[in-house]
Amino acid sequence: MKAGALWMALAATAASAAEPGRGLQGEWWTPGFNARVRIEACGDAVCGRIVWLWDDAPKGIADTGPLIGKPVIEKMRAVAPSRWAEGRLYNPEDGRDYKGSLHLRSPDLLVLEGCVLFVCRTQVWRRADVARCPAVSAL
Repeated sequence: MKAGALWMALAATAASAAEPGRGLQGEWWTPGFNARVRIEACGDAVCGRIVWLWDDAPKGIADTGPLIGKPVIEKMRAVAPSRWAEGRLYNPEDGRDYKGSLHLRSPDLLVLEGCVLFVCRTQVWRRADVARCPAVSAL
């Protein structure tokens, strides 16, 4: 009996490793519903890119290039249950890269923290409800 339970635990761990960020994957709204970001597996990590913007050419931000398709989460690796780190967050508003972490607080709330030196910023993103607002077509 114990061997069977051990085998099932190992199989579950292998399945989680084969699909990084399984509970994290999908589309997420940034604060104010200004952008929608798709998070998906990229190798043994998770990455996210902008797939929709309220304003295609937002004014007053540092990044003046095209934002649709722009990576904003790169190479986040699972470090604990519901936590990812060791990756990079990009903020188009100030044009800066941040050493970042992600915490899936609940199935529908994602907390992002990005730091440069001793300055840190936190945002809470909400999972996009595909029943109310269908997923954005693949890029």
